[in-house]
Amino acid sequence: MKIAERFRWSMLRTRPLAGAGQASVLLLRYFMALFFIAAVINKIRNGWAWTDYVQGVFLARLEEIDPESFGAHFLETYGVPHYRAFGWMVTLGEGAVAIGLTLGLMTRTAAIGAMLLMFSFAIGGYDDASLIVLGLMFLPFAIWPTGHWFGLDRTLALRYPKQIWFR
Repeated sequence: MKIAERFRWSMLRTRPLAGAGQASVLLLRYFMALFFIAAVINKIRNGWAWTDYVQGVFLARLEEIDPESFGAHFLETYGVPHYRAFGWMVTLGEGAVAIGLTLGLMTRTAAIGAMLLMFSFAIGGYDDASLIVLGLMFLPFAIWPTGHWFGLDRTLALRYPKQIWFR
């Protein structure tokens, strides 16, 4: 397995296009990590995992969307009856993405998880087209080895070369 070169600020002088490209993608990765950190803080403050807050969110959303839509069916069948499980899944999922993107740990897996969360929100009744765009913003982290450029993936890939999690 080939390990990608580490990002260094000197790359902006020696290889300006590659350096600027890597710096831009890394800045986007940290911006999206901050987005997920803020989301997790919000979930913890509102008690998504241990209160009835999520049930209220789902019931309010049901009143706003078309009752014949897939989102309404999903919320009625799965979301409202199992709101506590969904609260835990969303809180822990967003937390895992935040940690992965921040530390460059299992970065590609974290990016794919972030895309799945965004697409799930879009399918689950939040017919906001920006969720699709937001989900696609994680694609560069799934494609390029940003965790090797700057993160723990590089160190772990050298230590455990056969593990796919750190590629």
